[in-house]
Amino acid sequence: MTPTRTRIPAWIGGLLLALGLLVPVSAGTAQAAPPGAGSGHGPATIEPVIDANFPDPDVLLVDGVYHAYATNSEGQNVQHRTSRDLVHWRPQADVLPTLGDWVGECSFAPGGATDRCIWAPEVSAVPGGGYALYYTARDELAPRQCIGVALSASPDGPFAPVGDQPLVCPDGTRGTTDLGGAIDAATYTEDGQLYLLWKADGNCCPGLTAIIFLQSLSADGTTLTGPPQELIRRDRPYEGNVVEAPTLVERGGVYTLIYSANDFGGGGYRTSYATSSSLTGPYTKATTELMTTDRFRGDVRGPGGQDVVPTRRGGTAIVFHGWDPTYSYRAMYLSGLEWSADGVPSVTAAGDRYQAEDGVVTHATVVADPTASGGAGVGGMDLPDSSVTLQVTADRSGPATLAIRYANGSTDATGRVLATDRVTVNGRDAGVVTFAHTTWGNWQLVEHGVRLQRGVNTVTLTRGTASAELDAVDVHPGRPTSPPIGPTTDPADATRYEAEDGEITNAKIREDATASGGAVVGGLDLADSSVTVQVHAERGGRATLGIVHANGSERGGWPLEATHTVTVNGRDAGVVTFAHTTWGNWTTVEHEVRLSRGWNAVTLTRATFFAEIDAVDVS
Repeated sequence: MTPTRTRIPAWIGGLLLALGLLVPVSAGTAQAAPPGAGSGHGPATIEPVIDANFPDPDVLLVDGVYHAYATNSEGQNVQHRTSRDLVHWRPQADVLPTLGDWVGECSFAPGGATDRCIWAPEVSAVPGGGYALYYTARDELAPRQCIGVALSASPDGPFAPVGDQPLVCPDGTRGTTDLGGAIDAATYTEDGQLYLLWKADGNCCPGLTAIIFLQSLSADGTTLTGPPQELIRRDRPYEGNVVEAPTLVERGGVYTLIYSANDFGGGGYRTSYATSSSLTGPYTKATTELMTTDRFRGDVRGPGGQDVVPTRRGGTAIVFHGWDPTYSYRAMYLSGLEWSADGVPSVTAAGDRYQAEDGVVTHATVVADPTASGGAGVGGMDLPDSSVTLQVTADRSGPATLAIRYANGSTDATGRVLATDRVTVNGRDAGVVTFAHTTWGNWQLVEHGVRLQRGVNTVTLTRGTASAELDAVDVHPGRPTSPPIGPTTDPADATRYEAEDGEITNAKIREDATASGGAVVGGLDLADSSVTVQVHAERGGRATLGIVHANGSERGGWPLEATHTVTVNGRDAGVVTFAHTTWGNWTTVEHEVRLSRGWNAVTLTRATFFAEIDAVDVS
């Protein structure tokens, strides 16, 4: 590939440059970020390199060719694709057409309609020659997943299963202790010794827990030669019930164990890491995760199942999967992976995160909160000079975006209210940021544009009106991709149309004493669920719809945006996005349309996930 191929999208060209795949780059280290629900608006900051179902990717570089392997899909037990640049991938044949004799029948609906439980392959060159493929499948003797091994002389396969028993199978059969089975094999080699990392799948069952182990292997990769040694187990709130998908990297005497955590099925799935000065530990977990949905501004949903890949010029990249916007399949993403001088990893495409509780807190309180990033946030910002000051670093001078993770449950005599903070950068006024009412504990992101100077910048958020709690600030280069939150139309200056008085299709009217008019339209669950209201305009032209709604959509415990398409008199009028508000927290979102003079039919049709509609204000 050369820089003159203008059909390469800009984000891919930048990525190739960052990875040293277009032109030579000088070696260096990145300043590490100090120890969001995404907006989903505007251009994506990262896009899939395999925009198809390709979960749990494992990548191996052999003779200038990258080989990617992934969880079963569309009839293939182990998917295989090849590339020379990590960006453009060519599909290949199933590398494991035949499974081991120990494998039983299985299907797994959360993974997709064609998921037969053949998961998370790992292919490694073995010291004894050739290649070993480690795969997860269902043990026919127990309803548990276990790990098998297969061999091939080539990374292209096909791989032939070894033996008639699984390699790792702590599921209570064959004389083993039941740890819940085993999944997610990975390999690590040091001084010619091959090791297998694997996860005890204890989150499957009451009384068990998820643990990641390390175990030595024979030179041909087919026999365990030492006892399992525990590296980490699930013990942090942000991990939910899960730690899995281990990847082990050693740099400068520091061992970094990268792993995935939380529920894979939702946006709360994430990637974190732990470090040690010894291969076998003890490992110390980071307080801030490496990759989360909000650190990608919602462009990647549930980043995990990762692998670290060497680039041709001596750098490192990270591949990982994330859900599509409808949570139908998991695509493969690619980013540069950088390391600070003291060995802290950072993902190039993810924002640098600064925890509010690590800043200078003035007339406010650091509050422990297991739902907050880093396990704490800053609350009690109730005085005129209550503030949080952070030192943030920019690689270059210019526009930047602060993605502020916050919660706002403020109320006054009139009910729920917005909150505001004044922002200053290096002592200069940088505007006012407005926080929507989310309810307390419902952490959301709002983006605010600033200008940073190269190097270290002092960013201060000072209370303006009401009180919002601050969790963290992610810093991204460039301008915001979502519009700022502002005061919504005052219903006294608009005409209100109750949703329950409209024409309802495949939905239902639900009584609700907290709603305008005492009722709402809910059950907008089908593809054609809709509500149509007839609204009047004194003259033709631009108008603002203030759509009063509530959205409590979640997946895997992760709050989701919902969307509706809007039509006016049968013509497309765009898509309106409803932030996660929790159910019953009625909030107004504004949407611009053009109305004709007289009566107009405004239709809101469900697109993604679920929102309830209370009323439409027209101004």
